[in-house]
Amino acid sequence: MLLPKLFTLSQITRRGIDMKRNESLGSFETVGYVAALAGADAALKTAEVRLLGCRYVGSGLVSVLLAGDVSSVKVAVEAGCAAAQQVGELKWQTVIARTAEGLDLIVAEPEKKARKKTAPPAQQSARNSSAAPRKRRSNSRRKKIPQLSQEELDGMRVVKLREVARLMPGLTLNRQQIRSARKDDLIAAMTSYYRNEKE
Repeated sequence: MLLPKLFTLSQITRRGIDMKRNESLGSFETVGYVAALAGADAALKTAEVRLLGCRYVGSGLVSVLLAGDVSSVKVAVEAGCAAAQQVGELKWQTVIARTAEGLDLIVAEPEKKARKKTAPPAQQSARNSSAAPRKRRSNSRRKKIPQLSQEELDGMRVVKLREVARLMPGLTLNRQQIRSARKDDLIAAMTSYYRNEKE
């Protein structure tokens, strides 16, 4: 039996979950394609399920999606996980008994989701024209830099001092220097910043 290549998500949705039949969805994630391949093979040979696809998730993780009736999917996922563990590393597994309406949108390809959400061109141009002022408003909302006393600065931990120092635009230390600065250096730079702000 030949397994299909890594499917794109649009192929998964075309071949996808039958919402009208309340099919269940099973999934397991492995580290590496070989473990996923062995798991998918064992799952398909064990029970009457459909392979919706294998997809590369990231960081070496490959997810295998199966669909069918609840008992078949449970058996298939268990068999697939056992086979995947023999070959490689299994990370997670799950079986969703009766998939809810709209779950196909989660499994769907991001481009397809975007197409469903897009409005007619007239509405899009109106959105684009109103998007620019929103950006300007968000840029004008800067975090206020707290005016801290010498006692408050002395009582703060170095991590918190660094967070506050990063909010100060005219500080004598740059971001790299802030990251490696000691507490005394940070306090000295922050007090000189407060002195300059008063002038």
